[in-house]
Amino acid sequence: MTSTSCDLYPVLPASFDNDDMLATLPIILAHPEVTALRIPGDHRLNETELNTLLKFLHESEVALIVDVGTDLSTAVPELLGESDGLHAPDPLQLTALRKQLEGDIQIGCRCQTRDDAMKAGETGADYVAFTPTELDILRWWVSVMELPAVAEEITTPEAAVSARKAGADFLAIPLLLDDSDEARFTAILGALAA
Repeated sequence: MTSTSCDLYPVLPASFDNDDMLATLPIILAHPEVTALRIPGDHRLNETELNTLLKFLHESEVALIVDVGTDLSTAVPELLGESDGLHAPDPLQLTALRKQLEGDIQIGCRCQTRDDAMKAGETGADYVAFTPTELDILRWWVSVMELPAVAEEITTPEAAVSARKAGADFLAIPLLLDDSDEARFTAILGALAA
């Protein structure tokens, strides 16, 4: 494993073909730097597809994170039941999830401002996520807090290097589920290892 100093966190698109996902994931999950996968909470998988996905994840020791969007009730119960954690779109949804759910489920939160990040941390977020346009906030966050930071929407090697330099613990990389994913991951890993 090359040292990237941050983990990779592939993100499935809002809608996708299950066969394309199951064909692409083994290639992506083979990279030991991948430690989590985010899936839309309302995406439907039949039992065989779900079991295959879970098998891939367990074999690669990759966590399943379910993006619940703005309404937990739209999430597929089978996905929620198998998830290792949830992703909330903002601190308000994070607060609602903490009130609705029992136990110690991991919940990460998308933040757009310093105030969002502080609220998320105070509400019990397990990570905070920022887009590439918010790298100044990410840089500030990692300088004052220990809570892990995710750099969202990493689509190029240059963006990956910038996010790593800003202090990101995880790089959330959108998957397209086509032939470009493997090349993009390889390019990003190459840039991070340089």
